[in-house]
Amino acid sequence: MIDLDRVNIESANWASGRVRDHYPLPETARVADLPNVNEWLAGLHEQIEAWLGVIGAIRRPGRAWVDVQLSGGRWVGQWIDDCPTQAAVASSYWWSEPVIAAGIGLKDSSDARAAHEARLASGDMLALLGEEWSP
Repeated sequence: MIDLDRVNIESANWASGRVRDHYPLPETARVADLPNVNEWLAGLHEQIEAWLGVIGAIRRPGRAWVDVQLSGGRWVGQWIDDCPTQAAVASSYWWSEPVIAAGIGLKDSSDARAAHEARLASGDMLALLGEEWSP
């Protein structure tokens, strides 16, 4: 059975790095201060969508809130319409930190840690290789 809510954290971090390389954050302190903010945001959305396609991120029907925990411990989140990985990529991009946990309904629960430990116990090669390895 395919888990439509699954977020591949390693792939999301890799994609976020590629988005940042190809579409860096503007030099201005606030994106809203850009003279062409709507155009810039549309370009960012296109970049994220393209890299989600490259990593083969799973799409799901319906709108959902995705909780994302960044490497510094901060929880952030985002509403998505069809791709939970999009929230992880966007959060990592905006906060310039790797994602350590992401999923629907994870915040303030032990599910994030349990899910990671289960991946390690299952022998998932990406989890065993750790965050330093990028596909």
